[in-house]
Amino acid sequence: MNKCVLCKNSDISSVKEYYVDNSIQYSLYECYVCGVQFWLPFQNPGSQWYENDDRYFGANNDPTLEPNWNHKKVISFLGTQTGKVLDIGCGTGNFLSHARNNGWDVMGIDFDRNAVNTAKNVFGLSNVEVSDLSDFYKKHIDSQQVSFDLVTFFDVFEHIDNHVEFLNMINLLLIKNGHIAMSMPYRNSYHWLQPNDFPPRHLTRWDEKSLIYCLESNGFKVVFIKKVPASFFYIVMKLRFKYGRYFSFGLVKKVRDKVSVKENTTLKVLNKKNLKIKIVHLLATIKDLVIFGLPAALIWCGLFFTKRRYNGLFVIAKKND
Repeated sequence: MNKCVLCKNSDISSVKEYYVDNSIQYSLYECYVCGVQFWLPFQNPGSQWYENDDRYFGANNDPTLEPNWNHKKVISFLGTQTGKVLDIGCGTGNFLSHARNNGWDVMGIDFDRNAVNTAKNVFGLSNVEVSDLSDFYKKHIDSQQVSFDLVTFFDVFEHIDNHVEFLNMINLLLIKNGHIAMSMPYRNSYHWLQPNDFPPRHLTRWDEKSLIYCLESNGFKVVFIKKVPASFFYIVMKLRFKYGRYFSFGLVKKVRDKVSVKENTTLKVLNKKNLKIKIVHLLATIKDLVIFGLPAALIWCGLFFTKRRYNGLFVIAKKND
């Protein structure tokens, strides 16, 4: 008999949904005790899969330079507090760059070496490494100098297959009264707002109750939780991802190739190169607004009055000591 992958309870639903990827059939269940929804088979596909996945490989070649709402919110929520922050699944480094600019001592890990190289070369982040949390924990847990005031993992929790172990390692890496911040897709959203919310990329689905239960059963107290609605610009982005190839001129990639940086590039030169990339990003954004702005506005207005307009879930929690 199948059991919940988190709380190991056998009181679970019948199959709620099926999904087939690469000839593998996945089945979605819901636990009636902790509330999480999970796919079986339940296994993260590994670093090589992500390095070759078009969605992540493309992001590494054309990284987002500005922090998103989740990134800004955790820094503003903690106010004037600074300290050491570890970003798990740091990707190309835009959150760490934002945190550094606000006085934090930053460190990041990601098992995608392409993303780590981009974080180093585009944002000038030196303290990032290719690793998953388990290897990082084994390497640093005995070091008195490696403990964190804040650990973040944006859009990571739905990918992993070891949630209890994951939270336990984070708990031990945090200082007393340390914080975590995380984001993930909101499971009650329309599927078309989350077209990638399927295995093997995503293995779990969450709402407020299931996430609070999970965190508070594993050493944390939720201090802030918010359903994040799909914004106008998010819908523009979704339309661009789906139809943008018909209108692409490859300008950002061409500029990035011309201004590619080496490890010994000075910060002054790096900032000059990044300015060129930002200008081209701005021009690309203007193009997207011209092409997709009107349909995105109509879709956003239609979603405004529905409960399924929320596409994200954002949480800040505090370590229980």
